[in-house]
Amino acid sequence: MAKALQVAVRHHGRGRLNEAETAYTRILAHDPDNVHARHLLGVIHHQRGDNIAAYDLISKALETDPRYADAHGNMGHVLTALGRLDEALHHFTTQVVLEPTLAEAHNNLGQALHQAGRLTDAIDSYQMAVTLKPNFAEAHCNNGALHQEMGHLNDALACYRNALQLRPNYAEALSRMGSALAQLGQNDEAVACYQEAMRLNPMDATTLANLTSLYISGNADTETAIEGSLRSLKLLQLARYGDGATDSNDTIASRLSSGDMALFRLKHDVEQAGYLLGQGIEVPGIRDFCDSGQGILDRATQAILQKMEPSHDTARVRLSRDEAAAMLPYLQTGHLFQLDEVPAFALNPEIDWRAEEQKYLQSDKQIMYADDFLAPAALKWFQTYCLVSKVWTKEYQNSYLGSFSDQGFISPLHLKLASELKEKMPTLFGAHPLRRFWGFKYDARLGKGINVHADFAQINLNFWITPDIYNLATGTGGLKVYDVPSPANWHFRAYNESKEAIYAFIAEHEAQSVTVPYRCNRAVLFNSAYFHETDELHFEDTYEARRINITYLFGSR
Repeated sequence: MAKALQVAVRHHGRGRLNEAETAYTRILAHDPDNVHARHLLGVIHHQRGDNIAAYDLISKALETDPRYADAHGNMGHVLTALGRLDEALHHFTTQVVLEPTLAEAHNNLGQALHQAGRLTDAIDSYQMAVTLKPNFAEAHCNNGALHQEMGHLNDALACYRNALQLRPNYAEALSRMGSALAQLGQNDEAVACYQEAMRLNPMDATTLANLTSLYISGNADTETAIEGSLRSLKLLQLARYGDGATDSNDTIASRLSSGDMALFRLKHDVEQAGYLLGQGIEVPGIRDFCDSGQGILDRATQAILQKMEPSHDTARVRLSRDEAAAMLPYLQTGHLFQLDEVPAFALNPEIDWRAEEQKYLQSDKQIMYADDFLAPAALKWFQTYCLVSKVWTKEYQNSYLGSFSDQGFISPLHLKLASELKEKMPTLFGAHPLRRFWGFKYDARLGKGINVHADFAQINLNFWITPDIYNLATGTGGLKVYDVPSPANWHFRAYNESKEAIYAFIAEHEAQSVTVPYRCNRAVLFNSAYFHETDELHFEDTYEARRINITYLFGSR
């Protein structure tokens, strides 16, 4: 058995997963208690994305040998992938206890602590990793990412340089260095880092998205910005669903079926596919997707009604292999609503925008709103674009979907709007580069939106485009803005994700809130450092009724 295990491990180490799986399975058929074969078979399932099977296999290995350090480490990775971070931390910590001199174990623990928001503890773990192994490029890079998140940009750059000195062709370190340089306003150097990272790893959607953001903020020509954004979207879709070229459809379907899908994501995608068909828009595989997806939705909804599954906002669904295969052609295919002709105006030309600018500049609270924000043709186009385009790639905790300017949410009209804002309100927007823009779509059943947070920009422009007839409770559905800025010394995660700490700060400073009720084509303009959150939502539960907001950020904090 020892020789057979060596052969299996050799296959595994060289990336021959099918051969390794066969070998591990044969070993277990003759020796069911072989803890190493069971653990490593679990690792293969993890590598393929089947984390539920991986969990079962590695759990059994740990039952046999509770002190199996490598199995604890890999169980940590599996649990992280399953979103069970507290349990993952337990296993990573156990691995460190069992192997205190293993640098990789400290690095793994650091990553989990970082993800959990325990930033100081994470720094300690990364520092221990590089102390034990000074040439550990990944740990240097991870340490840099942590310092960057905390706003320690010079420390972050030092870490990235250490990583690159050890590994000159380290694409991730180059990409992260580009991000830190961009934050410091060193855009030319940032672009050079991003371009080199893309040369080393042309399939890196994140790096391309960051490069595209620089193009957008640097007022690059429209064609360059749009091309980069759409390519980034394509890379994201390839990473998730493949295209039949880089991997077989059979393998991708297997991976999709072995994982799971958020119920609210599936509901949106099935509703969108039905809407496209209703508009006479045919996308490859759309009818099979509707049939299979609707069957899964019906099954999941019945399970929820029978209290066999969690509620709609937390439920995830499993796909059979046949269902995944039937749905894959549609998932692999992009679709964008195209402009035949850019509307003459993005902003409503009947509004005196200089007067609106003065209203904001003279406001004590730096909060205002303007109705009839977009020109009618522009409003109609944005509405159609958001309903038709398959660009909603990001999933959020409160069951809403996002799409970003550097990942496909872009067109000549998106950029024209930013240009007109700078032209019509030059004092307010002229000195501040466009940082990013995005759209969010909400599931009406849940009545929730964005949690309280602040943003990384100077000025926040938010406008709504869903028709008013779908809002069931006039006076709600809008935005609540608190009239105190987030502390300057808070890092991004603190002012963007730490809900309890934010509410404590708001209470301590006796902040007053301004609630702007929802109205279609209403724009809210405010200091981006102000804490803000979505008001309660009461919209119809149909696809066209999904509340959609679009946000533009200008300048830096």
